[in-house]
This record gives sequence, structure tokens and C-alpha cells, in this order.
Amino acid sequence: MFTACSSDDDNDGPVCESCELNVLGIALTTEYCDNRDGTITVIFEGVEETQDLGGVTFEEFISSIEQVGGVCTRL
Repeated sequence: MFTACSSDDDNDGPVCESCELNVLGIALTTEYCDNRDGTITVIFEGVEETQDLGGVTFEEFISSIEQVGGVCTRL
């Protein structure tokens, strides 16, 4: 399976972040892509799932991961 989540020059494509979070000494990396419709696509260990943001923005969602020690990088 191939998932494209890179940003485009035209800003019409999804905005994606790759976030690494250490849980009990294990580094877990998850990719999050803003679908720009109040949902995100979450990709973890090759499994892709769409989740509702529940009223928060993509930036607020990513910030919440960083607040608990996650390190996120724009793709």
C-alpha cells in the first residue's frame, strides 16, 4: 500500500505530520494527515484509518501530541 501525504505547492493536498512519541521506552511513529474536512487520516504501522477531530483544528491536535512529549515534523 502506498499513501501520499506530502504537501503540494498549490496547497490543495493534505497537510501531514509525522509524530514520534516514546511510550514506556518504545518510540512509536504515527503519520497524521489533515483531510481539511474535520477529519484526519492516521497511519500507524501501515494501517490507515480516518478519525474525526471532534471540533479541534489539525494544528491543535498536533500541538496536543507535542504537549505530552511527542516530536512532530511536517512532511
